[in-house]
Amino acid sequence: MKNLKKITLILALSAMLGLSLQAKGDVADVTSSSLIPYTSQKAATGEVKEIYTQVKNAFGMVPAPILQHSVNPAQLKALWTQFGASHNPNFSPKLGALMRMAVASSTHDCEYCVGFNEGMLVNMFKMDMKELQAIKKDPRNATSLDEKDKKMLILMVDATRDPKKVDKAQIAELRKLGWSDKDIFDGIKMSTQMVAMTLLVDTLKIQKDF
Repeated sequence: MKNLKKITLILALSAMLGLSLQAKGDVADVTSSSLIPYTSQKAATGEVKEIYTQVKNAFGMVPAPILQHSVNPAQLKALWTQFGASHNPNFSPKLGALMRMAVASSTHDCEYCVGFNEGMLVNMFKMDMKELQAIKKDPRNATSLDEKDKKMLILMVDATRDPKKVDKAQIAELRKLGWSDKDIFDGIKMSTQMVAMTLLVDTLKIQKDF
């Protein structure tokens, strides 16, 4: 979990929209906020409690989608380990949030996922709502990104909207812009994993906690 120390500040800021609710202690402790009850922070023991503590130290809160994984503690542990393994300093927090918003919007319009990341982009990065709405329709409308980041955003969204469209030419273009093969793989991995998270959130009707 050493990598997590590098992103503690970023993750804490990304959760700023939920801090006021979290402080009340009446959202994360509700186990009936999805179709399948999960372990609340108050009821957590053992390894689950330990992971919750690590998550809260990093995020400033324990988001409901992470709490949901306590239904299977092994899955919770794997998810949290994945956060550390997927950290890539070449991806800015803004680019990551734009990817999550765009993917969540285009796959199944996940209200929780879109709302969390949209709020982050407006409050942290002062992005204009008109640009965000345009990006949801087409990542090429990300006018506030430089060419390198915009092309990566396009790839990550393409990987979830129309994966068969991705070809050698698109990969070659990213390499010319300075992205390594590891970066490209990480981008695709992050965006396709985001699809799985949106499906989980919407299927179980996980309620907003921010």
